[in-house]
Amino acid sequence: LVDITARKKAESYLEYLGKHDVLTQLRNRAFYTEELNRLSRKGPWPLSVIAIDMNGLKGVNDDHGHAAGDAMLRRIGEVLTKAVDAPACAARIGGDEFMVLLPGTDERGAQAMQERILSQFYPGQTIHLAMGHACGREGASMEAVVHRADQAMYAEKMRFYAGRAQDRRVDSML
Repeated sequence: LVDITARKKAESYLEYLGKHDVLTQLRNRAFYTEELNRLSRKGPWPLSVIAIDMNGLKGVNDDHGHAAGDAMLRRIGEVLTKAVDAPACAARIGGDEFMVLLPGTDERGAQAMQERILSQFYPGQTIHLAMGHACGREGASMEAVVHRADQAMYAEKMRFYAGRAQDRRVDSML
């Protein structure tokens, strides 16, 4: 008899890597895309999406190094893992971009989830997130729903950076 325990363990780990982001331990873009397609076909409806982007990651990487930026991304992964319960799922889909899929959740539920995510951060913590959500009903184009969530997130991001520019102008006058 041959012991195949090590091979089975390796196969299991490769399967995990195929659907998870190594840095944050969240689901990855491949899983997110598959799950969005599956939910688009089968529901449950309504289906809400939250688009999340970290503000200022480039500055953190430039000023403090990539290890500091990675630590912030890991912290976001921890927060999303704690805040987002099944059947919802959180995924890191790119550098500092995250998505949360909320099956069977309306606009009010998506807003509550955004507040829950933000409540997980410590007061005064230097991580700033821009978030936007959108909700789709049965038959809606999920591509359009994701686009609306992205647009809402980018609008929040613009307000954040506009506020920071205003702060800099006030500081320079003092």
